[in-house]
Amino acid sequence: MKRWLKTSLAVCMTATLLAGCSFGKSNQGNNAQPTTLKVMYYDQDSFYSEYGMLYSAVNPNVEIEVVNSNSLYEKVTEETDYETVFKQFLDEEKPDIVMVDATQLATLGEEGKLYDIENFVNEEKYNAAGLVTGLVDSMKALGNGKLYGMPTGMYSQVIYYNKDLFDEYGVPHPTDQMTWAQIIDLAKMFPTEGEPMERVYGLKMGWNKDLSEMVNILSQGENLRMFDADALQMTIDTPAWKSLVETAQSVLNSNALFFESDMYENEDYMNYSGDWYARDPFYSGRLAMRLDGNYLMGELNNLANYAQNPEDLIQNWDIVTAPVSSSNPEESSYVSYNNIFAINSASTNIDQAWEFISYITGDEFARVKSKLSYGNMPLRTAYMAKDNDRNYEAFFKVRPSTQNNNMDYNKVPEIFQFEFYSLMQAELAKINSNEATIDEALSTLQIKGNELLAQGKMTQEEIDQYWEDKYGEGGGGVARPLVEVSGETTEEATEEATEEATEEAAE
Repeated sequence: MKRWLKTSLAVCMTATLLAGCSFGKSNQGNNAQPTTLKVMYYDQDSFYSEYGMLYSAVNPNVEIEVVNSNSLYEKVTEETDYETVFKQFLDEEKPDIVMVDATQLATLGEEGKLYDIENFVNEEKYNAAGLVTGLVDSMKALGNGKLYGMPTGMYSQVIYYNKDLFDEYGVPHPTDQMTWAQIIDLAKMFPTEGEPMERVYGLKMGWNKDLSEMVNILSQGENLRMFDADALQMTIDTPAWKSLVETAQSVLNSNALFFESDMYENEDYMNYSGDWYARDPFYSGRLAMRLDGNYLMGELNNLANYAQNPEDLIQNWDIVTAPVSSSNPEESSYVSYNNIFAINSASTNIDQAWEFISYITGDEFARVKSKLSYGNMPLRTAYMAKDNDRNYEAFFKVRPSTQNNNMDYNKVPEIFQFEFYSLMQAELAKINSNEATIDEALSTLQIKGNELLAQGKMTQEEIDQYWEDKYGEGGGGVARPLVEVSGETTEEATEEATEEATEEAAE
């Protein structure tokens, strides 16, 4: 909540400044005829916080009407799936600008519901060359060769590493486009002995020393799916999955990894009264590598201002791309584009709709929003903070995984999403306790997973009843567990915790 208030205030202040300043030409100009744009978004408040205030400041003659999409999921029934509800929404509300996810670009485009914006993007004044590498090609790939939408933000993780530690122990530095297996091999070259608060660790990879979490991390890196969302069939009982589970076991047994959960069971760690930064093994120079988002760059740069003894903390660090799949090293599951906007082909205001999308994906918007660091990165490389001593291109050198973007979770029965991850934890735990072999555990997951996938979609009433039965009255408000945990969610939680710790340190 604190971070949201800060962000909203910053955006409001920025919009106020923009309204009173001259930038050159705005999209409309003060003498333009008033125009109304209908924009599909989650809700009006979040739209204006993220886009509307800045856009309206320089386009005062454009009136924006936000049509909320938050209620769409509530209209899904056993007979009416999300895509049907979505199309009904388009027909009834008739928004000029449609917010879609990656899985919808091809289907809605082929049905003639989205306008091909490639000619707009190719206009010289838009400056498509200033976008992050591969963005337009990625969008076209998702649209089966047509350009139906543009994202407004990018989320990217990278591997941060301590150059001094690598040099001290004679370990080759990591490079761009390595797989998890290659990164793990480097991590195993570091010492594994010593007390938890003093020893060196090769890699931070996940929160818990848990086989199911390690399997999920490795499978995400390799784009290895446990089920087919279109056929609603499990694909986990295969030689590839067996090999991956074996690798996960080997990693956990190597003692090369740092796990935060272990530290919370360590008395010295919990009772540590010194500098918060010094307790962290990466900041204090005892962790060779970690996977994290762009927020960590800000934290590393803040050490000089907030740490008690910054000279004792990490100084010589760099970054390389997040792990890539061995079968497709040009893509990574740790990179994604967010909030894709498209133009409704039925709109009578297509030019103005493009002016809006052009602005929120353009140079001016990126320049202003780049001052606010709360997760998303700008799409324009010119406004990404540059550091000549570091490999900043690692954030956008590889494209988002096309395979993961094509996974349509709206087709997956809710009961599978609610229960399978816990089932997977339980079955894989049996491997470590010698209650089951890898083959037996994967076979069980294949069978039980198929049973869950066969149960069909649930209505909102059935979902609420499920959680009430599970947790009692009011259970409908309980957070829903997902099959796969998003790296962004983890990063955002970490960012908020770090932000609060930074404030405490400053006080």
